[in-house]
Amino acid sequence: MRYVATLEGAEHEIEIEELSADSFAIRFGTNRFEADLRKVGPASFSVIIDSRSFDFDVVRDGEETVVASRTGSRRLTIVDSARRAHGAARRREVTGRVEIKSSMPGRVISVLVAAGDEVKEGQGVVVVEAMKLENELKSPKAGKVVEVKVVAGQTVEKGVLMIVIE
Repeated sequence: MRYVATLEGAEHEIEIEELSADSFAIRFGTNRFEADLRKVGPASFSVIIDSRSFDFDVVRDGEETVVASRTGSRRLTIVDSARRAHGAARRREVTGRVEIKSSMPGRVISVLVAAGDEVKEGQGVVVVEAMKLENELKSPKAGKVVEVKVVAGQTVEKGVLMIVIE
């Protein structure tokens, strides 16, 4: 399978070939390596590459994927190359009630909106620190904030409802 990953504004082509149930050949640019990949929890993975072990937590946050490790977390988008080439990866319009939930355990650093505020699509609404990095969660649509369920300094678990926008 071929994918296009966008990380920090740069696009990277990735090709993944399954060699066996847990073994994959991965081509990233001109580099090729084999990796042993095991799912060790609901969103946790262990990867072994050339006798080196790496542990990751991987969660979806809207259209982005958040990959967290001991060294920090990164947000990226991953699109199947074939779908991208045929235009199927177009952004979909978000309508109706939107619930913004914590994508991983962390601590609320700041709440950027209050109930009754009007927000624009892409506007930051809450900042959560997870894995020693601050992540600003943004509104996926323009609308009105109808509920704010968290306060600065509050610890949240994965899946906790933080903000509701209509």
